[in-house]
Amino acid sequence: MSAIELHLGPLRAEGYNILRSGVRWLCESGQYCGPNQVFAYCNIILEPTTSRLSGPPPFADELELQIAFASRVGGTITTDSSTARGGYLSVRTVDAWNAETVIASITPDPGAYDRAMNPSRLRLLALAGRRMTALADTHSGLLPGWHGRTRGWWCDEGETPVTLLSLGVCDATGLILGEQCAFLEMFETTQMAAQMVSVPDHPLAPATPLLLDQLQRTPQQFDAIAGDLRSFFSRSATAPTPDDLMFAGTILSVMQRNPIRDSYSIFSANGLARLGPADAVLLSLAVEPSTILRHRKLGYHIHIMRHHQVAAGPAVRAWLAESFEPVRRSVNDIKQDYITLIDKIARTTGGRVIILNRMSTSGYEDVSSYLAFDAPLSDTLSLVAAKEWNLMLEDVADERELHIVDVDAIAADIGGAEHLPDGIHQSGLMQTLLRQEVRGILSDLRRADAPLAAAVR
Repeated sequence: MSAIELHLGPLRAEGYNILRSGVRWLCESGQYCGPNQVFAYCNIILEPTTSRLSGPPPFADELELQIAFASRVGGTITTDSSTARGGYLSVRTVDAWNAETVIASITPDPGAYDRAMNPSRLRLLALAGRRMTALADTHSGLLPGWHGRTRGWWCDEGETPVTLLSLGVCDATGLILGEQCAFLEMFETTQMAAQMVSVPDHPLAPATPLLLDQLQRTPQQFDAIAGDLRSFFSRSATAPTPDDLMFAGTILSVMQRNPIRDSYSIFSANGLARLGPADAVLLSLAVEPSTILRHRKLGYHIHIMRHHQVAAGPAVRAWLAESFEPVRRSVNDIKQDYITLIDKIARTTGGRVIILNRMSTSGYEDVSSYLAFDAPLSDTLSLVAAKEWNLMLEDVADERELHIVDVDAIAADIGGAEHLPDGIHQSGLMQTLLRQEVRGILSDLRRADAPLAAAVR
């Protein structure tokens, strides 16, 4: 079969010129790529066509904007080396977007496509990153740098994308972001119009008490939180170090935002559009602690995973020790928090909740008698706690609309010791199966309530 030239295709943003960098390749010329598999990308900017703007420009706080390229059919890619430009022009956006530009060709699989699908037109995946700080810039790679939020969406015409917001620790982050932290695996097998959004646990992990705090926190309450932290630093005998200031600034940055209420600008072949808050929120049961810190005076909660606690300096550690008290959470407390959160999200955004449950057996258990352990066993044995918490999720699903991704059952089916050895970090096969479950839930939600997302032109 003869090779097909691959054209950029249309991309529009009313009131803006779209400029791109040279192409950066993720495959070698002659390499096979499957349909929807990203093989190259470029950086872009939206440059206003007039000096007068009626409001803040879209993507003003997203300093990383990229377009990744995928073929609509599987086949052997032949790259055009001249489109790479090289040097700083591989980073700097200087070329105007031209729909007719050819960046590569593909020799497709025999019978791989229908002419109606226009195989010569690339499928475009937009990627956007909002930095934790404007100084956290890195120029190499897909979505490089340190971000407080990243997202991606197919730039197709027609249907409004359904938005999935991922709020979790490594189990949720890994399956949504994938190996290159750019959503590539999710999009490779997602034909539906979709936007994927990921907010990391830096440094606050998204346990339900924190999410509830964010949903109802007022600007005045945030000012009180920031003022209290400044006051502690000013009176503390422990002088804040650069690590303390960085850590404190990051905490305040996260507290000031409310990812569940976020709305999103997108652009595509249709032009600019505005999407409302996420249609579905992905959470992880693994992020819920049995003990959480609550501020003694202001009542808000903090949960910092152990591997992030090491980034705090001595002043932040002193603040956490003096200003917060540990609060125990029973299984019923966690259940009530989930019910409250599901209700709050349904009322404020109309979004649904998807939760990854916990693996409840390691495959290495060798306890022959539980008589040596004090009751309740869940206080001592994490795998017993996982079983109780998984059952608690089923109880929540009986009372509210909750979609559970059964990590426990999938791991047991394919072998948890090999594919989920520590109960959190999944193998490639495990992530593939979990992605199938998440995509199935999104498809069901789309069919049950189409269109889920409201686009405002």
